[in-house]
Amino acid sequence: MFTGNVTFAVFSDLHVDIMPDAVPRMQVLLRRAREEKADFLLHLGDIMYPEADFLRSFAPQSAARRAGWFQCERDDEKREIRRMIQESGLPLFGVLGNHDMDACSKETACRYLGLPAPHYTFDAGGVRFIALDTNYILEDGRYVDFDHCNYSRFRTRETSWLGPAQRAWLEEQLLSSPYPCVLLSHAPLGDELLNAHDGPAVWEIVRRANRGRRRVILALNGHNHVDGVCARAGVPFLSVNSISNIWIGHEYDCVRYSETISRLYPHLKGCAPYWDALFAIVRIDGEGIHVQGRESSYVGPSPYELGFPRAASYHVSTPCIRSRTLPITEIPDEGILPC
Repeated sequence: MFTGNVTFAVFSDLHVDIMPDAVPRMQVLLRRAREEKADFLLHLGDIMYPEADFLRSFAPQSAARRAGWFQCERDDEKREIRRMIQESGLPLFGVLGNHDMDACSKETACRYLGLPAPHYTFDAGGVRFIALDTNYILEDGRYVDFDHCNYSRFRTRETSWLGPAQRAWLEEQLLSSPYPCVLLSHAPLGDELLNAHDGPAVWEIVRRANRGRRRVILALNGHNHVDGVCARAGVPFLSVNSISNIWIGHEYDCVRYSETISRLYPHLKGCAPYWDALFAIVRIDGEGIHVQGRESSYVGPSPYELGFPRAASYHVSTPCIRSRTLPITEIPDEGILPC
């Protein structure tokens, strides 16, 4: 029987390089985390890539190449968000998202975001959290790091992998953990669209690890900017919606806030932003996994009103993170679970 107790605030895909209101969104999140007495903050990738001053100080070779697709001139906002998080007094854990390396290497991104390594573990409240790195390209049989937006040159099927070495490391961590485990990733490990391609191999690892003892109780991911949960190997795999928006692409361009804001943030037209910051307060205790979400609405028309296809997302696009309670015990179903 699980006797631990941990509470954390989880968010994903802030995308400071796209959004005009990333700072107030983080203010709302931090205030709520303090009110709920969260033990730590958890981000699931694509928060922001380093500002120019940081690169000039710690990665001058990257500063000269800083021209990623989501480039903006809002480094003051990035510095303010880092300051707010530091002054909150809450530990920040997270994973690397694909866009976190748009202007740098993984090593630099980890240093900037305060991560000990691209994949690592930490313990809190009687739970082991296993942060995974889904940012590998499969090129001619080799697994290559995402680096300076290099993944954009490859087909979707070739990007977003863990690779065999990391999968072996994951299984070792699960079998040696004294605590039940939560898997963390940017690209989904449970979905079957825009996912980490070795997800099925991870399901088999989870099945083996959970034989005779419940070692894996939950998996969390970001990346797809949708809310939904599916069951794999008897475990809930929860996609955490973006705190900011869903990306629908420039073929669905729409002025959201104003023409002036759209000129300053040129990729904003390709998004359907949420009016409110979306995040969740998650508590894991002996009675289950309790997700306290938030609801919002779109700024302007919804993706589907603009003709965005339903088949483009594994889960339906909604401007919310639903509140739900998930069991710690085995889930008998497979596939997408009812909301």
